Amino acid sequence: MQGDRIASSCRFSLVPECLILTAALAGLTSSRCSGVRVSPEEQLVYKYAEGIQSLHQPTYDDFFLACHPEWEQTDLVTRMARYESARRGGSVEFSSDGIEMVKLAALGRGAYFKVARVVKEAGRLQFRTMVKPDYIAINNLVFPEKAVVYLLGEPFGSVLSIKPGGKSFGPERSVLWSVDLHWIWVPNPLAKSDWCLYSVAPVPGSEVFMKMKFNEAGTPAAAGQPREPAGPSP
Repeated sequence: MQGDRIASSCRFSLVPECLILTAALAGLTSSRCSGVRVSPEEQLVYKYAEGIQSLHQPTYDDFFLACHPEWEQTDLVTRMARYESARRGGSVEFSSDGIEMVKLAALGRGAYFKVARVVKEAGRLQFRTMVKPDYIAINNLVFPEKAVVYLLGEPFGSVLSIKPGGKSFGPERSVLWSVDLHWIWVPNPLAKSDWCLYSVAPVPGSEVFMKMKFNEAGTPAAAGQPREPAGPSP
């Protein structure tokens, strides 16, 4: 999820599994998940995603550009502006630097993710992450006036925009519930990070959608609307 002018303190309430929390990823143990062990792969995903969310150019340099000398758009602010332009147009293509997925799925800023299928070979590290944006939590957050939130919709790659903060539900929308990402990393001997992101891409056919309703500004007040989303559908 990406919302324009949303306060940086906003965070999703996540699914009830034992979560990978910011404190745990910083090397601490969350009281909610006592004894959580954060894997190196989880740290890679979090550090890269958080750097992208924070527009931290050194992260982009060390974790991605270091192994992509051919990449033309090296300035992260300019790269983000290109993504935002596509997003406003209602659809995105998923680039190998992962910016579209990081921003729209809230990676590093609250999305649940789980690492699996780790394969480490000479000169290559690859794994998958299941990502759950948890868009329904939007209904529990407070947004600035005139905020716009962008969500991945169905078909996959389409982008929905909503204006949150209303007192009543808007129309039912089919939005992303979860998706698997395939990450490939290569050694990075000349930068601060040990690994450099070669590519990240959604696993074809892994996306699952859910029909939800959101409290949208400008929606006429109505009583008795159900608050629970419908079940996910593949």
